[in-house]
Amino acid sequence: MLEFVQNNWVSIVGAIIGLLYLYLEYKANIMMWAASIVMAAFYIYIFYDTQLYASMAIYVYFFAASAYGWILWLTKYKRTETDSGVTIHAPKSSIIPIIGGIIVVFVIIYLLLIHYTIDQNYLTIGDALTTSLNIVALWMISRRWVEQWLLLIPANAISSILLFVQHDIMSGSLFVIFFIVSIFGYYKWKKLAITSPKLT
Repeated sequence: MLEFVQNNWVSIVGAIIGLLYLYLEYKANIMMWAASIVMAAFYIYIFYDTQLYASMAIYVYFFAASAYGWILWLTKYKRTETDSGVTIHAPKSSIIPIIGGIIVVFVIIYLLLIHYTIDQNYLTIGDALTTSLNIVALWMISRRWVEQWLLLIPANAISSILLFVQHDIMSGSLFVIFFIVSIFGYYKWKKLAITSPKLT
């Protein structure tokens, strides 16, 4: 047991922080941003080690975007209880930009991966797809849009499969949990949106 912990401590700590982040995100708690900054550092290493370079890049972006999201939640969405959930539905006018953003980011990342890596094609496609979904979802989270979960659900499912294929059982299992909780998170944020005050 001790040997397992010594050999997998990065994945274990990353999993613990990831679960904490997921819980805080589920609750729409502002401290999710602090947890996400710490989690990003661990997953940059984990995805580098498993050669999922686009997924690694998402956590570099995740680090910077988390700082931005934290500031945005503290300023634009500031209220008496800054740690309580305030969520809204994405405006209908955002649907085309969201889909377009996913496609554009996917194509850019895919072209970069096939040029600079030697991964098998299914890994490259999956890596690029999960990264594009996460990038757009994180932008949506900073705006507290409920529908960000609809991008995270498939992203987490695909990430878990890719990690299992790469024999990272610990991280793959964590993303299975992410996938399941993402489904519950979507319905939780929908409920919060009904009772949240209108945001300007």
